Amino acid sequence: MCKSKMSYTAPNILNLCIDDTRNGEGSGRIYHCYTKEPILFENEYQMIRHMERLFENISYPQASTKDRLFIERKDAALEEAVRVMDPNEITNKGGEKGTFIVHVQYRQNATWQGEVVWAEKKITKSFRSALELLKLIDSALEQTDTEEAEKRRKL
Repeated sequence: MCKSKMSYTAPNILNLCIDDTRNGEGSGRIYHCYTKEPILFENEYQMIRHMERLFENISYPQASTKDRLFIERKDAALEEAVRVMDPNEITNKGGEKGTFIVHVQYRQNATWQGEVVWAEKKITKSFRSALELLKLIDSALEQTDTEEAEKRRKL
């Protein structure tokens, strides 16, 4: 779907396909190379949780801090993650509202740093936190909604 200077062979490349937006919340699918089936999410909080779970499962990128919890939980032994999908297959999927290729390069200071590509516009932006990633995605979706509304108005 899109190509940029981002390395699509990194073990933690994710394709976020946003299919719908309601009340400012995106819902859709996450694709990564460790499962052929998409991971569905109904809101951005679920999306972030699924992404964090994947990073923990593949131990990449390594977190620089240990999670602090109200109640400590015993970590279940995780099976070794095995790639089952080619990176090109991942990036060829598209969302109805927007498609974002995400590469989290670091997990420092209890958040994420990396790059996101807005596939439809071929725009790459760096982000310094998970919140900034969400703001970038939200601004792209708002732009798409504005463009769609203008097209409908012209008809």
